[in-house]
Amino acid sequence: MKWGRALLRGYTMAFLAALYAPIAVLIALSFNESRLVYVWTGFSTRWYEQIFANRLYTSALLTSVIVALATTLLSLVFGTMAGIAAARIISPRVDLLWTSLVLLPLIMPEIVEALSLSLFYGAVGIPNGIGATILGHVVFSVSFVALIVRARMAGVGKAYEEASMVLGATRVQTFLKVLLPIALPAVTAGAFLAFAASFDDVVKSDFTTSATTRTLPIIIFSEAARGGVSAGLNALATVTVVISLAFAMIRNAAERRISQT
Repeated sequence: MKWGRALLRGYTMAFLAALYAPIAVLIALSFNESRLVYVWTGFSTRWYEQIFANRLYTSALLTSVIVALATTLLSLVFGTMAGIAAARIISPRVDLLWTSLVLLPLIMPEIVEALSLSLFYGAVGIPNGIGATILGHVVFSVSFVALIVRARMAGVGKAYEEASMVLGATRVQTFLKVLLPIALPAVTAGAFLAFAASFDDVVKSDFTTSATTRTLPIIIFSEAARGGVSAGLNALATVTVVISLAFAMIRNAAERRISQT
């Protein structure tokens, strides 16, 4: 029994090391004073000072945050309604069709989806920019919210809704005071998934942004492809990691608090 626990503990540590060691190396090298990535000459924050003084980087970071927040808000509105509505589906065939359609944006190759968005925008006359990027991100982020909310509401049934209506509540009051609080843990989880998926996206953003609305992941990708990995690029990538980690921690804390209420 002790050997089994030790083996499981060792496997867990090895798994976590393989998963996070590259990120740890990235963060450590971002504090390297030297311009040469793998030649350590001392600890320094000079690269962080440079990237925050660079208007291109700060503008890209602001654009990424705006796109992610707008994507999250729209995905919550449409995804929550779709998930609650789907939980009422009785027919297995209709349920299978709904699930397939919602899963399709998540399992489709991203490059194919990005190309289809670009062709669609060109056909209907939508110019590339921050609005086109938000719309493109909502297409797949809404699926996260809809699937999670549907799973949460699948076992609820109509009993709570019918009881609320019998007691005199309107449909809007029933939704806001009965259904939404029940779905809140799923809505919260879907919100952070939608934000993370939008904030870290490269492919769809590359096909839908303009030269003046590029997001931070696109800046990182383009500079790495053009000039290779540098200490400044490590610092820029570390900022992205820290933001993603912060939202993951906020999401866990919010989910824990909701589950305790």
